[in-house]
Amino acid sequence: MPEGYSYEIREIAKDLFVTEGRTYDQVAEATRVSISQLKRWGSDENWTDERKEYRQALSSIKRDTVKLRAKLLKTALGSGDPQSVYAFAAIEKAVATGKNKTDSVPVSAPEKLKNINTPEAAVEALQEVVELKLNKMLGQPDILQLSQVRDLKQVMELVEQMRVKYTPEDKAEDKGLDAGQLKKIRDMIKL
Repeated sequence: MPEGYSYEIREIAKDLFVTEGRTYDQVAEATRVSISQLKRWGSDENWTDERKEYRQALSSIKRDTVKLRAKLLKTALGSGDPQSVYAFAAIEKAVATGKNKTDSVPVSAPEKLKNINTPEAAVEALQEVVELKLNKMLGQPDILQLSQVRDLKQVMELVEQMRVKYTPEDKAEDKGLDAGQLKKIRDMIKL
């Protein structure tokens, strides 16, 4: 068992239990903290009571949101006022696109860092980051910016150059990443 856990891990564990409603087993799996340690933290900080309070508040917010939407609709229909109609339409659009969700936001536990000690491993890790970034960008097309696409294209080109340079035939001759390449990667990826 690790000597101590960081404050961040403890907060992530609490968030997973309280706001996401996960069990201690699920939190232990996500954070790699023992179940007994999680139960001690939960007991010390009343996680179960906080979970109940959180769920009640969430339910109240959902209820009040529906009431507000109904009131805005009645106002818009009754008055025909363009501002009221616009306010209702804007809220409905936000709800439809998921921008106004009151559900818990997924909190991911920090993943174990990859051991990157070869150029091939660096290329693979960089490719994975590019794929994650691309998926994230495509998942939010309404906020996608041309500069992000350009930056991602440059990183993809760099990955391809590195892939060509560090093909399996070059394994016998370990070239490694030089400082210039590392700087270029860091500059290009802005997560």
